[in-house]
Amino acid sequence: MLKLAVHLHIYYQQMWDDIRTYLENIGDYPYHLCVTLSADNNELKKQISDFHPDCEFAVLENRGYDVAPFIWFLHHTDLQKYDLILKIHTKNRFGGVDTLINGRYLSRKLWWNCLIGDLIGSAKIFKNNIKAFKDEKLGMIGSRYLITADDSNSAPVRRSVISHMKKLGYQNFEFLYVAGTMFFVRASLMQVIKENYDFKDFELTDAKIKNGSLAHVMERLFGCVVGAQGYTIKGIYFAVNISMKAQIIRIKRFFYQKKKTQKGFLIIKICKIPVWHQKVTTELPRI
Repeated sequence: MLKLAVHLHIYYQQMWDDIRTYLENIGDYPYHLCVTLSADNNELKKQISDFHPDCEFAVLENRGYDVAPFIWFLHHTDLQKYDLILKIHTKNRFGGVDTLINGRYLSRKLWWNCLIGDLIGSAKIFKNNIKAFKDEKLGMIGSRYLITADDSNSAPVRRSVISHMKKLGYQNFEFLYVAGTMFFVRASLMQVIKENYDFKDFELTDAKIKNGSLAHVMERLFGCVVGAQGYTIKGIYFAVNISMKAQIIRIKRFFYQKKKTQKGFLIIKICKIPVWHQKVTTELPRI
């Protein structure tokens, strides 16, 4: 039986009930649970402890989205004690703009469903993902639909990722990662991250920054270091068949789009033709 540690970062505290439903799919498989929070909440911690009594908690500054807390977790975990790490976190599922990943437009809700559902969406999915690591060269599992090397999403940070990989001693590697940073990974493969990055390296989270921060670089780096160490990244199980749903989103976007630009304008398009725009000052919700 592979020894499993689970890191859960909670920013949206109202999502605990949803997270718990997914964690229940792990069943009686033993695992260590570490929960990091961006704000203290004794009632929430009691609910989580009632669910998993041996849970470890930490309340951290809101730095680096879900990535910096994962780095904190690595520093406070003896990686030699575990074979696998499951990294999951809460995610805003409502509103906002659709995201283009691997040629498909995903709503926030659909993105969330793929991220966590393809990891622990059912007891069968969880068991099959654990069994997949019988392949000794498998290093990471994420949603099939979110494992990507898409330049359109990585252009703002590609140079930085290459620079960081060179500093870590990797000259040649495949640019492949899980968009959204939820995955199973062999614990030993994260040692190089643990040795070279610290929680304080990350800036305070700014919801206005959509790409280009160290957290966005690290999102790619997790996958890149797995491949650079000679291991593969795979999407094994599919909790959601998104092809039809993504196509529906694409059709809807053709007829109607509402989006906020980097310059702060809210634009409405009908059949891709701008019909209305206005300068706005409110921020988009944090992804």
